[in-house]
Amino acid sequence: MRAVSFVGYLFVGLVGLVLISCVPSIFMPDSSGYFSAVAVLAEQILDPSRWVYDQGYGRIYPLFDYLAPAMSYSMTILIGALLTGFIGGLLFAVVSCLLPNKVVFPFKRLGYLLESIPDVILAFGIQLFVVFFYKQFGFLLFRFSSVGQEEIYVLPILILAILPFVTFYRIVLSMLEEEQQKDYVLLAKSKGMGREAILFRHVLPNILPSAFLHTKVITWATLSALPAIEYLMNLYGITSILKELLLQPGQSIIFFFILAAFFVPFYLIYSTAEMIFGEKSRVSSAPAWKAAPLFGSRDKGRHIIFDRASNNQKIYRNQKFMLGFTLIALLFIGSCIYTLAANPIINVDQYQYDDAGNMIQKAPFGPGEDYWLGTDRLGRHLDDVLLAGAKYTIGFALLVTALRIVGGFLLAIPYVLLMPARIRKFLDKLVDGLHYVPQSLLAIMLLTPIIAPDSLLSFPEKIIWQIVILFLLVLPLTTILLGKEIHHSLSSAYVTSGVVLGASRLQLLRKHVWPQIKIRCYILFGQQTLQVIVLFIHLGVFQLYFGGTVPGEEGFSGAPATSEWSSQISFLRYMLMTGQGFYTISILLAYLLLIGCIQLMVDGLKEVELRRLGVNLSKKEKKSNTFLTEAAASTVVSADAFRFHDKTIELK
Repeated sequence: MRAVSFVGYLFVGLVGLVLISCVPSIFMPDSSGYFSAVAVLAEQILDPSRWVYDQGYGRIYPLFDYLAPAMSYSMTILIGALLTGFIGGLLFAVVSCLLPNKVVFPFKRLGYLLESIPDVILAFGIQLFVVFFYKQFGFLLFRFSSVGQEEIYVLPILILAILPFVTFYRIVLSMLEEEQQKDYVLLAKSKGMGREAILFRHVLPNILPSAFLHTKVITWATLSALPAIEYLMNLYGITSILKELLLQPGQSIIFFFILAAFFVPFYLIYSTAEMIFGEKSRVSSAPAWKAAPLFGSRDKGRHIIFDRASNNQKIYRNQKFMLGFTLIALLFIGSCIYTLAANPIINVDQYQYDDAGNMIQKAPFGPGEDYWLGTDRLGRHLDDVLLAGAKYTIGFALLVTALRIVGGFLLAIPYVLLMPARIRKFLDKLVDGLHYVPQSLLAIMLLTPIIAPDSLLSFPEKIIWQIVILFLLVLPLTTILLGKEIHHSLSSAYVTSGVVLGASRLQLLRKHVWPQIKIRCYILFGQQTLQVIVLFIHLGVFQLYFGGTVPGEEGFSGAPATSEWSSQISFLRYMLMTGQGFYTISILLAYLLLIGCIQLMVDGLKEVELRRLGVNLSKKEKKSNTFLTEAAASTVVSADAFRFHDKTIELK
């Protein structure tokens, strides 16, 4: 039965890739329609003789011969980065677990800092350092960019490995610290086992299966970073081929095989791991809330009110949250006021002239008296771009995130309350396949026909379609995630009490579930906002600006239609190649400030949630909370409280 489900979900995932690969055909000129494109693609997939790439002028190549070199290069870099990051993160976490906390604490803070910096900015900074080192000492540490089909490996793998290394290090270290608080570790210590023996023989083997399953989300984030890193470093990977094909009609077959090349291997790896390491399904009776009616309640259930914890902290009292929120609010409001008051909104100076009226210099210009932060290649003053563009970057990121969270929550309610468990399990597996496809690659494929310079759509239509696509990209994942949070809260003991007292399902949701998960929803909102901003940066690398482009001048293919900050990211490569992109630094610093503020808000929300759960309380609060803690300990026993990895220690 498991083998049938394994193959079935793989087939359903491939069908989903077929449907996704045909979406760009909707916006192509002379398109025969979406469903016609799906039918044609299905016929091509089923007929191997049609697996060819027609480059025009009679030049036809076998599809796999055309894709294999670039795809193998991309997968080599990706697999090398993942292995480097995961193995390095695991080793550093084990070593950190053996070192004193004073020594480990600075590394934790450094990991937190690196995790907050977008991958594109990290890659750009490392490339600049390599160039600076070469200029100072005449020694090239790494080749930081390739020419033509030249292949470089060391620096791309190291740059791409930073995210999995830092994230996996923090996850494994947290799991090790939590596992060492279990009762079986205390018992092993009382038996005289050494610290290293407990760690390597029991603790580490116990957490490794769960830690490996955590790598799925890290792999998804690394997959999404791969296209931007390839393009920024001018690598001849799969991104270079995709960039050439995006605006050519009839290339859905190539899109499908590119997505399938990422989807199939990672699906096989993680699905097999879940079958081996995942928790076995337990046969249990239907949860108590299933017996409650959907609407209404009996008289005795009308006055059920959720009992809030005494240590519940108000969000606005958290200093981290309020600091981040205040800075973002001031930036957004200041940008709106500046847009209304300034005339012109963005000053443009493409040329500099001498007293005789002769042109002496062309943009970009460095910072000076006339230009506080300098100008970009189009002559736009960067201080004006930062002020005017803040409202677009912040506003659109918050709008897309709000649609994702609100839409996901509204869909999660019927998903949990009305949908049978078997269908939910099927949809969970189906949506889980999105973790094996790069989000940025999907966004590039779907958005290029919409916001390309030669698109026939109007500016408002481009904005609407871009918001819709960025919203739908992650909606299934947020729906499933919030659905699991709701289902977990409904399984609590106090919900069972509410059902006994006559509450309906909607009452349970409003009075009991929402107070429990609202802080987690706010945390997810902050995390999704960060993800949207990073996605803006990735799209900016490929000159896919928010709102599209307008016809360019002086040889430029297209100028940004708005002053959204990602409109400057595409000049990163120009800076590395010519040394004149110094102005991009101010945009990167602005992004770091914005991301830092959002990270502060997320950290503040996490602190509020931990305090609600009784963690990290002050001594006075812990003393007042002792009775509740003892009561909880007397009624709840962890299933793995005494789980040894082997039977070298026996309970007597």
